[in-house]
Formats: sequence, structure tokens, C-alpha cells
Amino acid sequence: MKGHRLVITFVAVALVAALIGAGAAATRGTPDWLDALNARSAALNERYGLGDDAARRTLEVPAPEWLQALMARSDAMNRENGLGKYARQTTRTSSAPDWLAALNARSEALNRQYGLGGYAPKR
Repeated sequence: MKGHRLVITFVAVALVAALIGAGAAATRGTPDWLDALNARSAALNERYGLGDDAARRTLEVPAPEWLQALMARSDAMNRENGLGKYARQTTRTSSAPDWLAALNARSEALNRQYGLGGYAPKR
């Protein structure tokens, strides 16, 4: 349901941006997809109370439009998921996430209990 709502929001914002900004986009020289992306970003920023953060990366790199959009999306997803330059630094001794360590411990216990994997009887 949440994904469906996001799609509807995106379509509505894109439609409004296309209808309202069609004349302005032609005079400013920015592509329509960028105007729609900026309108969607503004709507999401307002919805989640993010405001205009100067630290956010803008689409200024001289590259093909699809590459700029891909880089911006990648950067945002890395920030959201704590990857790349946004990786969270922890003091844990293992590099594995907590969920993976718990999964491995459970797997090891079940293998021991049922005689599987390294605990299987030697033939």
C-alpha cells in the first residue's frame, strides 16, 4: 500500500510539474525530467520535513542527463542505506552485520543439533 501511494504521489507531482512548469522549463533551458525530479524532491522534502539542505548534492556535473540522474539516485540510496562514503563506522570486532552474525549462529546451532554440515557423521 505504501509503495502504491508513493507511485501515485510521484505521478501526481510529475503531472503537476509538467503542466505548470512547461512554459517556464522552455525558457530556463532545463529538461522537463529535471523539473519533474526537482518538484518530486521538493514534495518529498516537505512531507518528511527535510527542507532545503545545502549539503545535498545537486545535478550540476556536466554529463549526459541519464548519468546525472543515476548518480544522484545512487548517492541518495547510499546515504539512506549507509553505504559507500556514508558507511557507518562501528566498534564491533566482526565486520558482519548483527543480523548476519545471528543467522550464522542459528545455522551453526541447527547444524550441530541435526548433525549437518561439519557435524555430519563421517562415512
